[in-house]
Amino acid sequence: MSARTKGAAAAPAQPRARAEFDRTEHNALVAGDDIYFVMERDNDVHVLSSRCPHRGGPLHLGDVEDGRLRCPWHGGLFPVDRLCDRSHPAIRVGHTVTVYLPGGDETPVPIHTMVRAGVNAA
Repeated sequence: MSARTKGAAAAPAQPRARAEFDRTEHNALVAGDDIYFVMERDNDVHVLSSRCPHRGGPLHLGDVEDGRLRCPWHGGLFPVDRLCDRSHPAIRVGHTVTVYLPGGDETPVPIHTMVRAGVNAA
């Protein structure tokens, strides 16, 4: 351990907002200006930010091609495995999904919208 890190205080935890929704009725969440969508893979549920890190495009409207999600705005490809590894903490019990989203200031609102990318991605 270096002298720089020894005794250094840990960074404070980022505030999170808890959301719970029925998966049979909702496939996305809105929190402030942010949209999050549900992607199901291998019987696991993943809640992902819809904002493309390059141009802010709506990833929930992208197509999954050969295990990669294509941004509908600029055509960039994102490996679905990597996106799911970086998804927000979520658990499904029956049809109920509970997720913790960043921010904490905005109450997430479950919605049902068009999601091309999130339905049983291979």
